[in-house]
Amino acid sequence: MMTIELSTFKGIAILLGLVLMLPIVGCQQTKLVFTDTQTPVISQFVPLKNAPKLTSTAKLADKDESKPGNTQPKVTPLTPNFTLHQFPASHSGLHYISLVLINSQRPFKDIDVLNTALYHRANWLSAQKPLSCIESLKVRAGMHSIALQMACPTEEIGSALSILAASWQDNAFDEIDIDTVRRQLKLNKHISAFTGSEIEKVWAREILGERHPYNLALNNQELQQALTQVDLIDIQGAILPGSKWHLLISGDDTTKSASLDKLALGLAKQLPQLPSTDVAAIGSSREDSERIGAASKKQLFIIDVPGAVQTQVRVGYRLPITSLQSDTKGMSISSAPLSCHTLASWLGRSFSGRLYYDLREKRGLTYGIYGRCFDNPQARTLKFYGSTQLQHTGAFVSGILDHLKLAMSEPVQATELDAIKTFEKSKHLLANSSTVAIQASYIKRLTLAQNNEDVLRQREAIAALSALELQQMARAIFDSPPTILLRGDADLITEDLKSKLPDWQIKMITP
Repeated sequence: MMTIELSTFKGIAILLGLVLMLPIVGCQQTKLVFTDTQTPVISQFVPLKNAPKLTSTAKLADKDESKPGNTQPKVTPLTPNFTLHQFPASHSGLHYISLVLINSQRPFKDIDVLNTALYHRANWLSAQKPLSCIESLKVRAGMHSIALQMACPTEEIGSALSILAASWQDNAFDEIDIDTVRRQLKLNKHISAFTGSEIEKVWAREILGERHPYNLALNNQELQQALTQVDLIDIQGAILPGSKWHLLISGDDTTKSASLDKLALGLAKQLPQLPSTDVAAIGSSREDSERIGAASKKQLFIIDVPGAVQTQVRVGYRLPITSLQSDTKGMSISSAPLSCHTLASWLGRSFSGRLYYDLREKRGLTYGIYGRCFDNPQARTLKFYGSTQLQHTGAFVSGILDHLKLAMSEPVQATELDAIKTFEKSKHLLANSSTVAIQASYIKRLTLAQNNEDVLRQREAIAALSALELQQMARAIFDSPPTILLRGDADLITEDLKSKLPDWQIKMITP
């Protein structure tokens, strides 16, 4: 009996000891083994053996690319501040309608608040109006434009235009729940922090400067917390001076141009009158203007997120702004929109861009790395962006910088240059693939004050681009240190960054 009790006691003691050891084992963490840097690798674009021969891209473009006359609208100024743009018929037979307010001279202040309110108004309308196309009502807002869009059959065009006009009246927000709008704005802030999209707000602050007009126009927390219907009407009224109305509408075989003119003129009379004189644009400080061009310091900014399992990475440049006519004129090459867009495609296009091929396909440092040119009336930026695991952070950032250097030092091969040109042609085809896409790119052109000749000139410049010219673009922009912003666990990644980027000063910043 005593033997059984002693055995039981020993068993309990051993079990208790194991239980007490569990917290110790659980607190142990696997030490991160950081990835080494490697020499950048680029694709050779070797043709596949026995692959069928295809028509050259030049001939294909001549046959299949949408000609300007096939997609461009008939433009009719109806009043000094209202222009009708009549597009060809859509494949669906519906009329795609966009009522757009544009001001290229200054950004729309508090457009983020107005966009949210109009979104809730659209939801309210979808439950109130018997119109069959009411659920197609969408809001598309940018820093210099805001569009209300619908897709309706011919018999509902008049009703649709009245709904769009009503969205700009003094009583437009009387029926929406303002508390819901406030909660949505507050929720958006929390969602941004949770998902990591807050990095874009910090990126805009660092790349443009805290006092840049775009940063001053957004994220007014005091307004958002105490928002009223009166505030919304004030916001609408404040963005009207200096702006212009544009009505984009696709026709069909049965709709006569004269009837559309009449409907559009009726809409123009319903809309608020636009003051003929603009208010002063929001200015930026001298410090912000000096950010344009070369950055003299190698600075890497980190948003510390303890416990983060990945590192978000942003690398890029703020470029000075010139028009399309300056694309290939000597010292202005760094400020040309062609340079910005082409370099983004060369290094940052998905699947076949240099960064994606090397850092994703060959080395497995990321699920995706992309490049994009953000071209706006008051700011042009080139950004490469992606995410990586903690242990890859230093190698990932170093890999991006190595590719910037490689683009400057070695000219591109002919096959790779052809791939870039094909990609740019494909973007043009996609921009003309549907009425929705055509109108979206057209609104962008209106915002940038571009015309058909500007677009054609840029396409011709891409088609004639040489390897030397592409290398000159890279040297003009990449010769200066980029702005680098990371969002991740600073305690875990800082030493790795210091070892792989010893020349860079690391700074901690808050969202």
